[in-house]
Amino acid sequence: MDGLQVLSLGMSRTGTASMKEALLILGHKRVHHAYELYSHPEQCDLWLAAWDAKTQGLGQTLNRRYWEKTLAGYTAVTDMPAVCFAEELIDAFPEAKVILVQRDEQKWARSFKTGVIDTFFDNSIITGSISILDRKLMRPIHCLWSRLLASDDGFLKGTTRSQVSYNAINIYRDHNALVKAKTAPENLLLFDLNDGWEPLCSFLGADVPDVPFPNVNEGDAVKDLVATFMKRSMIRVARNLAFISLGIAGVCYAWA
Repeated sequence: MDGLQVLSLGMSRTGTASMKEALLILGHKRVHHAYELYSHPEQCDLWLAAWDAKTQGLGQTLNRRYWEKTLAGYTAVTDMPAVCFAEELIDAFPEAKVILVQRDEQKWARSFKTGVIDTFFDNSIITGSISILDRKLMRPIHCLWSRLLASDDGFLKGTTRSQVSYNAINIYRDHNALVKAKTAPENLLLFDLNDGWEPLCSFLGADVPDVPFPNVNEGDAVKDLVATFMKRSMIRVARNLAFISLGIAGVCYAWA
């Protein structure tokens, strides 16, 4: 497989981790998911630049060439931040297969609030503080999620927990409507994870694997991922604090 072939554009908490695993089982070597950012935080700058272009009316620069650079090596995408650019990705890759996972709105809203909104706002002060002393790992991650989840021109169009929680359901509806309107009918699959392999494989022209359809607990997966990332970042913070302390000690010694 080569190039971006599958756009799984269901918003976060609609089985995006399960979709990633399913696509990997079907032969995709690399599937972009929010988890990728914690292994490659340097990607955050490209996504931030893309959001700047989108919000400043420069969406035409987010063409196929831009995405081939940003998503080099990936053959499929799912989850945020990719879903924030559904329109641009569909325009750039009109031949791609588009999957929109269906889920009850109210169940999605509750899951999105606890898994995404509350997780961000509960930790934003801590991650913001850590980002001051860890500019390589924590700062890119904190800046990207702050922009998308807690800024006036962000994806959720609000700066407080209550604002973005209130806006989320309408953004979910508008997002799904956009994906349906932009995608050619023959390239769109409205998919329920409970339907398993058959409709997905039929749509993608793939053989049905001899393994159960993946069912990833996204809550546990996120907790494990963030915990590991925090440990890596705190090691850098401790090292940087040691360097600062040595520098201050050296200045004091020289002054004395």
